[in-house]
Amino acid sequence: MPSIESFPTKRGTARFTEDAVHFDESVVGYIRSLYWEYWKSNTWWRKGVFVGYVLGLLVGLGWIISAVRSGDVLLLAVVVGLLAVLWLANYARGFRSPDRIRLDAIEEVSATRGEKGLTRPRLVITYTDGESTHKRRVNLPSLYTTDGETAYERARSAFRERGF
Repeated sequence: MPSIESFPTKRGTARFTEDAVHFDESVVGYIRSLYWEYWKSNTWWRKGVFVGYVLGLLVGLGWIISAVRSGDVLLLAVVVGLLAVLWLANYARGFRSPDRIRLDAIEEVSATRGEKGLTRPRLVITYTDGESTHKRRVNLPSLYTTDGETAYERARSAFRERGF
């Protein structure tokens, strides 16, 4: 019987049942994890990271509102178009975001620790869905958070216990 039943992700939690892994992720979960991991920490620089996220969001929203009000839809269309192209490129590479993946459909789980300050720890789950092979990227909490390293090891161990 595996001992690890769940682990934190960037936007929520991944939990295991007898036959599947479920991803409970949302924007609210992401905001909640930012709040608990950065703002509620005891170090000033983590609180600064949280303030940076909030200010970045406000600046982005302000830019969108000013672009719409001024009628500068060309620049807005370029940004939206670029995001659509990036999303389509990920889709073409086989990445999907299912909330549930059957354990017997998983072919491989690769883990990348990431570089502190550059990339986030993540898992890439390769699974089959009918005749097709797809991938699911699972971003884990940043290594700058208090439990970032622990979350990465916990996620790796959870899949290792299940034979992946």
